[in-house]
This record gives sequence, C-alpha cells and structure tokens, in this order.
Amino acid sequence: MESSSTSRRNAATQSQEISSRVKTYRRQRNLSQEELADLAGLSLRTIQRIEKGESVGSAYTLRTLAGALQLSLEDLMAPQSPPSTVPNPASLHYLLKLNWSALIGIILPLANIVIPAILLWRNRHDQLVRQRGQQIVSFQLIWTMSTLLMMLVIPLLSAGLSFPVGMPFPLFILVYVICLGVNLFVTFRIALQLPNPPSFLGKLPAML
Repeated sequence: MESSSTSRRNAATQSQEISSRVKTYRRQRNLSQEELADLAGLSLRTIQRIEKGESVGSAYTLRTLAGALQLSLEDLMAPQSPPSTVPNPASLHYLLKLNWSALIGIILPLANIVIPAILLWRNRHDQLVRQRGQQIVSFQLIWTMSTLLMMLVIPLLSAGLSFPVGMPFPLFILVYVICLGVNLFVTFRIALQLPNPPSFLGKLPAML
C-alpha cells in the first residue's frame, strides 16, 4: 500500500516537473500553446494537459515536443533553472535584421515595407518577432504613406502661396530629406531599445 502511494507521488512529481519545463522552454521560444502544437504536430489539448500536469506524455510526444522546442529529449527532461526575463537572443538578432532591412528603402522604393514584411512572415511563429515586427512594419507603412502625401501636397501649397522662385532644389526634395531623417532616427532608436522593455517601440501602432 505504501509502495503504491509512493509511486503515485513520484508520478505526480514527474508530471509537474515536465509541465514546468515545457512551459518554461515554450515561453523562452516566445511561442503560444497553439503555435507549439502546430510546430510539434500535436493537438492543442495535448499541450494543455501536459502544461497543467494532467499528463506526462508518451515518449513519442516528449520527443516531438523537444524537437519543436529545438531541444534534445535529454535537455527537455533535465532540471532547468528558472526562466530568464531577458528576451531570447535569437529573436532579438532576427528583429534587428528585420529593423535594419527597412533602410534598403533608401535605394529601392517600397523595399522598406516589403522586405521587413517578408522577414516578419518567415518568422511569424516567434511571438516576440511577431509583436514587435508588426510595429516596425506598421511604422514603415505609415511613414511611406505620409511621405508620399506630403511630397504631393507641399508643391501644391508652395505654388498657391507663391514661394520664392530660384530655390537651389525643388521643395518636395527638402520634404523627402526631412522625412528620411525621421525614418533614420526611428530606425536607430528601435535598434537601440530592442534589448530593453519596449518603452519607445510600444508607442508605435500595429496596423497588421
């Protein structure tokens, strides 16, 4: 009787340990339960049961989860230190690449939207990349629309208000240079603050 009770306690302890590790590694990879289920080819209910400690999971399930989390089975089963509050370095590196890619728009029109959007789509399963990447792409979209609008409106206003003739270059070029400076400032500001809590990036809208 005592042996049976001990076995149940051991099984419960193992279930809670596995539950804690799966949750910890999933959050470190910035994945939701639904995204982990999709990557592992398992049902959402299976992930939920494991993370609630209701099920240990079969050997196949644990191997599949380990692969989806980019771990070996031994790493998944081994004790782990408490999760870090520091964002995943791989996610930050990818976000930096996504952010800097917007500068290609200086050479190729609309590349500041298209290329970051493609990078965002390719790594959309990463929650951190999806959240902050949407804000970066949204800013580039707003900036592009605003810049084009001002470059069309300013020449009309200058003609209507009879601005002095003989300026060294057309007024719409000056508008574009100013707008480009704003874009460069925001891009560098995002790059500097990405490793930190998104105090600045959090103010940018997410239109996507």
